[in-house]
Amino acid sequence: MSLIGILTEYNYSNYLKQNFKDKLDTSQIFFLKENSIENLKNIKFQTVLIGKKVNQNKNIIKDIIKNAEYLVLNTDITDNLKLLDNLNIELITYGFNSKATITASSVDDNKIIICLQRAINSVFGVKIEPQEFEMNFSKELNTYDVMEVTSLLLLYKSLKM
Repeated sequence: MSLIGILTEYNYSNYLKQNFKDKLDTSQIFFLKENSIENLKNIKFQTVLIGKKVNQNKNIIKDIIKNAEYLVLNTDITDNLKLLDNLNIELITYGFNSKATITASSVDDNKIIICLQRAINSVFGVKIEPQEFEMNFSKELNTYDVMEVTSLLLLYKSLKM
């Protein structure tokens, strides 16, 4: 079973369940909270996504990341880059940073053009080449949320490409 741990500002689990239940096994996704992360420190997540500034329990979060195979990280939150020290992990970055793996090249009211700037390997070993594609999104999400969801969909090779 491949578990996904998500530490982000917004819990968009309902959005995932409604829009991507046919593309992601949402029962394997856990939204992590810093104040209760100690309870999850012994769980081995295949993928950890960090989309907010880590303020507390940095050592526990770093241990969780060390046990994961993939890390999806918002590089616009530069304080979190310290979590990357001495890690041997597949890293996928997102944000408006020009060096991010996944970025937004165009944003409209309800659609966004996502740019995959470097090839990544999905968890199934499929190489996904650089490309741009359009994603529609709900007004309840912001651009970062869409980049987070897109990162997961690409990693789990769920987008039609």
